[in-house]
Amino acid sequence: MQSIKLLIVDHYTLLREALKAILNPEQDMSVIAETHNADEAVNIVSEQSPDIILVSLLKPNLPIADIVRKIKKVDPAAKFIVFVDVNSKEPEQVLFDLKVAGLLRIDVEPAEIKTAIRKVYANGSYIDPRITETLFDKNGKNGELKLSVRQLQILKMITEGFTNKRISAELGISHDTVKTHVRVILKKLKAADRAQAVSKAYELRILRNSDDLDPDLIGWY
Repeated sequence: MQSIKLLIVDHYTLLREALKAILNPEQDMSVIAETHNADEAVNIVSEQSPDIILVSLLKPNLPIADIVRKIKKVDPAAKFIVFVDVNSKEPEQVLFDLKVAGLLRIDVEPAEIKTAIRKVYANGSYIDPRITETLFDKNGKNGELKLSVRQLQILKMITEGFTNKRISAELGISHDTVKTHVRVILKKLKAADRAQAVSKAYELRILRNSDDLDPDLIGWY
């Protein structure tokens, strides 16, 4: 089995060691390098071509967005999973606009980190639903943040009568994650409940049939 090559970029040794302890035991993952320095990270990417770059807390005077831009100059196809501090002053929208492949809250569960890595490696994307909810609350208007592929998937499952528990089991995500996605879907569609969300989805032609989604209503995540 080919391992997913990971580079960890984080200012704090403890957090780098914690990520290695979580990820290295996985048979399909390998932390090939780690650093606390942005310039060194650029060199590692250039020399070792990691599959995914995990970026967490850096020095306060170095926004995460800056290191993403620096590395993308060397490797435009580089895939990032960025951990966002719940108290960070760096706008999550900036990272969202940079189209990093993954956005996670720093207090994420270890299992969700592994899920995000595997999805990003498979040319997908993964955003912590709590971040989606925050971005939507800040934008405040329906349509400014499109339904994500995951949310469309869950919306389709809702139309088929799936419960949150079954959605959780089918998609391999936590029950709380499903609930957050459903809550965001209801907000975006300005729906009072699941039934109204389904009705509005068809009315707005977000859902047309099981194999035909409106591409203009699908967001990056």
